[in-house]
Amino acid sequence: MRFYGLGFLAPLIERRLKNFYSRSDAVLAPNAPIAEDLRAKGWAEHVAIWHRGVDQALFNPQRRSDSWRSAHGFAPDETVVLFFGRLVREKGLNTFEAVLAELERRGHRLRPLVVGDGPERERLSAALPNGVFTGHLEGEALAEAVASADILINPSVTEAFGNVNLEAMAAGLAVISADVDSARALIRDRKSGLLVSADNPAAYADAAEQLIRSPLRRRLLAMAAVIAATAFGWSEALAGVMDTYLGTG
Repeated sequence: MRFYGLGFLAPLIERRLKNFYSRSDAVLAPNAPIAEDLRAKGWAEHVAIWHRGVDQALFNPQRRSDSWRSAHGFAPDETVVLFFGRLVREKGLNTFEAVLAELERRGHRLRPLVVGDGPERERLSAALPNGVFTGHLEGEALAEAVASADILINPSVTEAFGNVNLEAMAAGLAVISADVDSARALIRDRKSGLLVSADNPAAYADAAEQLIRSPLRRRLLAMAAVIAATAFGWSEALAGVMDTYLGTG
């Protein structure tokens, strides 16, 4: 609500959510921190985990395409910074813009790749005139675009799970993400990605600059991210849901 000037509605919405959750037989949360938060607030008694999965046959490093990069104007040795997701205010678009401005101030003239669509697209494309905007993509087209980038910057603080982080990790990107619960459930900081202070563009720029200057560091993070993503298969995710419905979870 705060991203749209409607923060005063938050208490009302929270009361309605508490009423709904507390009347449910079970609540499935996307990760352990959110599950604990629901318990601590007294919103639900029986809380289980239903984490998401990633299709690793679709999202994997082999989807990277030099011809795709070339067709979109990226040189083989150019560092491609990706924003991936719905183009709405709560995804941290203002922070993303500020990060790119800070990197340019430091001498890094990047052409960002923006994959996704939404009501903020026109404004964002005007703010980033050198950016490459693909619009909404799905399936193999989406997987190829993501894998053909180098670094994901995800400044969103409103993710419940973080599918964008997970799909980028599986695709072999080095991920720089806001340090929030959903990201910590997927990423080991400085091992399989970089977590930074959520509303600090300079911190994102520091992390990105480190990876731009050290391709080896970037590749090592990306390799670790691919391995970390293998723990999130859909079969395992759905098994937990079945256990909850059967009363064993």
